[in-house]
Amino acid sequence: MCATMADQAPIIDAAGPDVPALDRLGGPEQQSLLRSYFSRQVATRQDVDDYVQDVYLRVLSAAPQEKIGNWRGFLLRVASSLMVDRFRRDQVRHRDQHQDLEQTGELVDDKAACPEQALICREELALLEDALKQVDPIARNVFLLVRVDGLRHREVADRLGLEVKTVSRHVERVLAHLGRTLGERAL
Repeated sequence: MCATMADQAPIIDAAGPDVPALDRLGGPEQQSLLRSYFSRQVATRQDVDDYVQDVYLRVLSAAPQEKIGNWRGFLLRVASSLMVDRFRRDQVRHRDQHQDLEQTGELVDDKAACPEQALICREELALLEDALKQVDPIARNVFLLVRVDGLRHREVADRLGLEVKTVSRHVERVLAHLGRTLGERAL
């Protein structure tokens, strides 16, 4: 079977993730492909958007050294690797044995934490807050609604009058910024 130009994913120069490259990378075909893949792999539909975001975050932060001729295959490979990594992490953490706080009714008592741990947590929170202040206010608001308030991309898009694709891009860009900023400070 012969592939046509329309069947091939665009080749993006690996000089670094720029806005035009992100636009092509996050095209409807690629998002549909990833959503379809993760819909078959994960239990809840809500997790699909998070997994798609994580694939884009990995792709953008990896900055491949050579041009990628088959973005479809590359994205599916990254998605597969993400699933394997999550499976391994869940196995190590015994995630299948976790109970939700809502089910158990138990809450963590902040006052019971040792003073050193409380100080470390406050410092980490201050670093996160500083990193979030560096981000565009609209992107920050979108990120907080999705990641902190737990709203779905569609709900945030409806609430703010944005497209779902735009919401995803804002969250991806904030995650990439946080990864770069907080990663630099950890070194």
